[in-house]
Amino acid sequence: MEKLRNFRYQNVELLDSHWKKQRTELIETYLELENDDLLHYFRKLADIPDNSNGLVGWYGNNASTFGQKLGAFAKLYLVTKDERLKKKAYALADGWGVCAAASARVIDVNDTYVYDKLMGGFLDMLEYLDYEPAREYILRLTQSAAKRFRREVGRDGLQNMGEDMIEWYTLPEQLYRAWVLTGEELYLNFAKEWDYPYFWDKLNNHDFTVGPRHAYSHINSLSSAARAYQVTKDERYLSAMEIAYEEVLAHHTFATGGYGPAECLFPDEEGYLGDSLKANWDEDKLHEMYRNFGDSVRTRDDKWGSCEVSCCSWAVFKLCNYLLTITGEAKYGDWAERLLYNGCGGQPAITKEGKVMYYADYFINGGFKSVEDGRMHPDGCSFEWQCCTGTYPQDVAEYANMLYYCDEEGLYVSQYLASRVNFEAAGANYTLENCSFYPKEKTLRFKLHGSQTGRFAIHFRVPAWACGENIVSVNGEHIEDSAQPDTWLTLEREWHDGDEIQIQYEFVLRFQPVDTYAPQVAALVYGPIVLVCNKMTLFTGDMKHPENWIKPIQKDGYSYAFRTEPDHVKPFEHLTREFYPYYEVPEMEWYYMYNKIQAE
Repeated sequence: MEKLRNFRYQNVELLDSHWKKQRTELIETYLELENDDLLHYFRKLADIPDNSNGLVGWYGNNASTFGQKLGAFAKLYLVTKDERLKKKAYALADGWGVCAAASARVIDVNDTYVYDKLMGGFLDMLEYLDYEPAREYILRLTQSAAKRFRREVGRDGLQNMGEDMIEWYTLPEQLYRAWVLTGEELYLNFAKEWDYPYFWDKLNNHDFTVGPRHAYSHINSLSSAARAYQVTKDERYLSAMEIAYEEVLAHHTFATGGYGPAECLFPDEEGYLGDSLKANWDEDKLHEMYRNFGDSVRTRDDKWGSCEVSCCSWAVFKLCNYLLTITGEAKYGDWAERLLYNGCGGQPAITKEGKVMYYADYFINGGFKSVEDGRMHPDGCSFEWQCCTGTYPQDVAEYANMLYYCDEEGLYVSQYLASRVNFEAAGANYTLENCSFYPKEKTLRFKLHGSQTGRFAIHFRVPAWACGENIVSVNGEHIEDSAQPDTWLTLEREWHDGDEIQIQYEFVLRFQPVDTYAPQVAALVYGPIVLVCNKMTLFTGDMKHPENWIKPIQKDGYSYAFRTEPDHVKPFEHLTREFYPYYEVPEMEWYYMYNKIQAE
């Protein structure tokens, strides 16, 4: 039994904020997509007359993100109650069903990747919108997959066996879910065939010599382990998830929570994380070349980027949700927090042409946010409507779903976006409103509304970085509480309508080195916010006490800004540098997230 429950995309409302704006922009852009264009590929397979041209880019080749878009429409409807989203979701699902009824090709041409995404989308329709035709669709898809997919992959540690078997280790997540929702043994049996013992057993043995792996999909594979644990209660699955969380967060993750330079995780080269930030001409590189996720050795190319941000955020949001609900431990909100603010929170909007910021760049020699990708497949296909245009809508739908959890005793607040939640406790209904502008302001302000007095607990996640003086008060009265990082701050009392809670976790400047191999390469962080510099710089200063030489200033357009004092920019003592929140930096403006710092 899970320790906590989330609100299943209901009863939580985002209030005005940067993140609500992102979600609103995404919804309006996706609602403008013509249903005919989204269904064009399937109609072509089914020989159904169609006058549309369809979408270009990746989607035009195989409609690989149709399932993700479908599921996002369903969840976005629940969190916004915008009837346009529900109508679009039904129309697209019905249109796909017409194509599948007309030709078996619509069912039979799907590789592991597309099958997994279609299963997820139709299961979202079934679970969240009670769309009954989805039962037939997922059954036909799975019967076909069971006949076609090759089972020999993975037993020797190979992550792929050709393009038709790509990312097969993500399959169990949706298959176990299908079994839970339908009770059909076919899904349970098929799910067991796609266990990933090579990866999960290595994790359980604390053996991290896994070899170059695709970053996003291997974190995503841990969601398969989560579903396997929920169904089988085999502790090996949960253990693999917990060990992976600690290992990747400690040794394979940037300050933002992003991971996977060149989409690679667990490469064979020590110091690969720091090396990936350095230019080819940098004399401090440990290795002249590095690996990408396909295990090919390459020189650094800025077009590969530091983090596949939409996809990587989605994999982490799911993993943290599973770990939070299964274990109830507050620490599993940390990774999600990093990417909420500094990952997908830092993205520019997807354009109506399907252009998205595929990679986030953290390089020492600078980066900028852009939806212009600059890569092209050998067949001429551009990076429009690609994988990130399937995961980004999932990300913004999850914003409301990752904030609050509950159990029989009370409410848990995991993330702190401006919002309100309706919940039940002590036999009555209540609303808790986060009416602060966190993280733009440091003080969290909550107000409770309820029709009657009730005794229950409200738990607040204390962030991992909150090691300073944390202040808590209820109705202006100071509450003595240790508020230890990575734990729940529990306020249990008799609550009344109009009660007000204030929490201030102390924001402290700190340098976060990229890894132990490049301790002089670091990002500046303020509370939960990663800051970026306005120019490429070699600094000199005390890394342990940046507050002694980096001081706050006012800067239009930014919630926080800092400036170095003179005598800390080499080699010219009179120069200074400024820092701003990465997520607030506009598109096409150069920034420098990681810099080199020499001791004084």
